[in-house]
This record gives sequence, structure tokens and C-alpha cells, in this order.
Amino acid sequence: MRENGFRAIGGLAQGLTGGLVQAKGKGRGLQVARLKVEWPAIVGPEIARVCEPDALLPGRSRTGGKALRLRVLGAAALELQHKAGLLVERVNGYVGHRAIEEIRLVQGALSGPPPKRMPPPLDKGAAARVAERLDGMEESELKAALARLGARVSASRRSIVLGALATPFVARRSSAQANPPAGQPQPSPEQRRALFEMPHDHALGKKDAPNLLIDYFSLTCPHCANFHAAIFPVIKSKWIDTGKLRFIYRHFPSDSIATHASQFAECAGADKFFDAIGVLFHAQVDWLTSGDPEAEMAKVLDKAGLPSDRCLANDQLLDKVIEDVQSGQVLGVKATPTVIINGDGTGSPTAETINQILEKSGR
Repeated sequence: MRENGFRAIGGLAQGLTGGLVQAKGKGRGLQVARLKVEWPAIVGPEIARVCEPDALLPGRSRTGGKALRLRVLGAAALELQHKAGLLVERVNGYVGHRAIEEIRLVQGALSGPPPKRMPPPLDKGAAARVAERLDGMEESELKAALARLGARVSASRRSIVLGALATPFVARRSSAQANPPAGQPQPSPEQRRALFEMPHDHALGKKDAPNLLIDYFSLTCPHCANFHAAIFPVIKSKWIDTGKLRFIYRHFPSDSIATHASQFAECAGADKFFDAIGVLFHAQVDWLTSGDPEAEMAKVLDKAGLPSDRCLANDQLLDKVIEDVQSGQVLGVKATPTVIINGDGTGSPTAETINQILEKSGR
């Protein structure tokens, strides 16, 4: 995401993720610890494999910005030096303001990833039932991962693993348009269905609104949280509340925790779905960095008066999440947030670009 996109998010995102860099009463060590926890989401899994945050140091300028020292594997040091500007952009974009001004590298061994929770053995009968549910979905790593996910939910209601990790920095252009110009490839029936409101979609705005926006999101995606906190209210006020836009949220979870979060949101029901999404996005940093994210999510929802009991044991809620992922696959969704407006994807879901697209539609 470009820097101007980060600026559009503005100070609201700082309030959302302020715990990441807050110094009062926390100490510098916790700042780096939280950066380490969020590092794969901030810079992407490929970069996270070869470096990790090591320390926050005083910057060289008088602006008050910090220097982030990274511990990096020797073989990757030169490449990361060339990407220093990109790393600064991504960290500041995630935090919501210009917290660091430079990257400094120090070569050395990494501390290593945290130990993984071992999933329970797959139940063959449950796997067969899930495979039947996924019949018709294109063969891919995502399909295989969803099959494993459903089997584990049915067998033990505990460990969920979802593949096809989406890079959270790029919203890719949709490969299908609702009404392409003559001579261009026409969308398939599955694409056309996914480009319009589906029976179980969660939607806001007039049903006959002239514009339709579909947002594929993941509840562990920091840019999705920023979108909900800073961009969605602007779009709601100007377009949804005035009857000019129908807005749809669809799940595209990027990891196992995001899948559980989606189930919690679905558990709130159609009337409270958007309330649950708001609560979970607002508290994202707190539950995502806790030792037990699912238990922390439940506490957050309970405090807000929203249901959390037995949400992860309800296969129907998981079916809705799978349906959304399948529709995203059909449209070529590869990342979150992906915003599709009137059948066409936008590569930079900022309030400014969305406003421009809707204004140009003339609807």
C-alpha cells in the first residue's frame, strides 16, 4: 500500500493500534515485543523469515522519529538494505503515524518462531462430510486447507488451520467485471453471482441503491481494521446513509485465528453482525497479541453484550465463512482488504479512491 493510502487512514488508526508503540508505563521492551508479534502481518511472511525487530533507538533527525534496528540473517542483509524505505513505510502505515524514520540492520541469529500448537488427528468421517460440502470448489491449497479446517472443527472443536495466507498489503484488481465492454471476456455464471448480493450476505444501505461495494476482509488483517475504523465511517456517511450505496462485508480469513473471529462475528446474527465486527476490529491488537486470542475475543464480545458461547462449535457458522471464501476465489481475491465496486476491483481501498470511483460512476 502506498504512503498516500496510509495518510488517508490518518490518526484514527493510531488510536486502534496505539498499544503497539505506546510508551507510557510500558517500557521500550514491550514495544519491540509487540512489533515481534505483529511482524509477519506488518512486513509479510517472506521478509519476516529473515529478520526481526531488535530495538527502537533515537533517530538522527529532530522530528522525534525512532530508528528501528532489525536483526537480520547475513545472507539477506543486502536485500533488506535496499528495502529499508519499504519497511519504514509498512511499519508507519500499520501504526497509523510516522513512528519510525529509518531502519538499521545488525546481522545475527533470529530468536525463532514461537512453538506451534499441534492440531488433533483428522477424523476421516468428518473429513468426508466436509469434502462433500466443498464439492465444486476449484482444487487448490485453500480447498485442502478448508477441508482440514472443517474436519478438525467437527472432530474436536479446537484447532483450526486455514491455508492460503493472504498478503495484507495489496488489494488486487478483480479479474471479473459485472458488465465488461463488448469484445472482452464475459464473466462466468459463478463470477456474476459473486459480483452481486448473495442470499446470506451481510449488507448495509438501500437494497435498490445504484452502487454496490463488496469488501473481502480478515479480522486479523491490520489494514482491514484501519479500513473499518477510518474509511468505512466516511463511506457510510456520504454514500450508504444517503441511499447511494449498498455495502457488503464478506469473510476472507487469512489464518486460523481470523477464521475463529469470523465465526464469532457470524454468531452475533444478522442484526448484530456489524456490531460484532466493530467490537472485534476495535480490540484487534489486544486479542491478537494475547496468549489465548479466542478466549480474549469471547471476553470482548461478552463485555459488549454479544454472544460468544459455543460459537466455534457451530458448523453452520463455518459454512457461511466457507461460502464467502469460495466467492472470493471465484473473483480472484488474493489479499485483504479487497474492495470491489460495481463489479470492478480497486487496488488502493482508501476513502479518496472509493469516493472518486463512485463519483465517476454518476449514479
